[in-house]
Amino acid sequence: MTPSGHGTAIVGAGLMGRWHADAVARTGGAVTLIVDPDEGALDALGKKHPGARLDAALDAAAVAKVATVAHVCTPLATHLRVMTDLIEAGLHVLVEKPFTENASEARAIVDLAAKRGVLVCPVHQFLFQDGVREVHSWLLDLGPVRRLEFSTCSAGAVDGEATAQDALIAEILPHPLSLVNKLLDVKTSDLSWQCVHPMAGEFRAMASVNEAVVDVAISAHGRPTENVLRVIGDNGSAIADLFHGFASRLSPNVSRSAKMAKPFTTSAGTFAAAAANLARRAVRGEPAYPGLRELVREFHNAARLGATSPIGPDAIMDVSVARDSLLSRLSRT
Repeated sequence: MTPSGHGTAIVGAGLMGRWHADAVARTGGAVTLIVDPDEGALDALGKKHPGARLDAALDAAAVAKVATVAHVCTPLATHLRVMTDLIEAGLHVLVEKPFTENASEARAIVDLAAKRGVLVCPVHQFLFQDGVREVHSWLLDLGPVRRLEFSTCSAGAVDGEATAQDALIAEILPHPLSLVNKLLDVKTSDLSWQCVHPMAGEFRAMASVNEAVVDVAISAHGRPTENVLRVIGDNGSAIADLFHGFASRLSPNVSRSAKMAKPFTTSAGTFAAAAANLARRAVRGEPAYPGLRELVREFHNAARLGATSPIGPDAIMDVSVARDSLLSRLSRT
């Protein structure tokens, strides 16, 4: 079946469904259908998008009559079934991360999308932040990369049991893996990862890429919360604040005066970048999830123009396979 509609369906009207719908509207699209079995959530999001039809259950054939793109913001356990139904109906699908529960499901979805001639894409929105894109543009100037560090301290499972805290690790992992894949242009699934899992909610993985060390640290307990990417090279360093979507550079100067001034120059650079970023986001009306709106824009443009997905099948499979591998190490420690 070929979709006859030209709008967007939001499948899942919870927190992320609300932000996806907002991103669609702010990038010039129209939300034409919202699906969620929760009547309260469905009505609340419907009031924000009064032109959308509201359905309690997913009927992919009905979706295809009013939309060409579907955003899947449902629980992870439903992703395979929901995406399969939508792809079979001929819709392009943007899905919240993790893409699927495991790599075998990811392969099934990627292959089905190729067969049906539609696009699929996970929401690895960090790749589309202004700050991460700046870091990517600075890599040549920074010289050979020696360290790429991703560190997050999350409150997402603050009251959870051990299983919930480790589930948080599984949910976060696609972010650093997608960053490593993009910034270092390497298959993360081919790396020899060394992992430490001292307790529930605490995980660290390290690997070498050529002459660089990759360090991924995820904590459900550390405070204050943070979400930071740091790239260290021979000719300087860069730090991206992934919560807020901006980046700053640090000079390679190693003189005594530079060392004395570093706390002030670093603070000044961070303040300037943060202030400029805050102004940009205020103008855009973007209070949360920086990078999501740009990913939505690029995915919808690709679907409309028949172009390639902003995150292609190879990158999807690399992150999925690497995530499986790291989670298997977590379960044994």
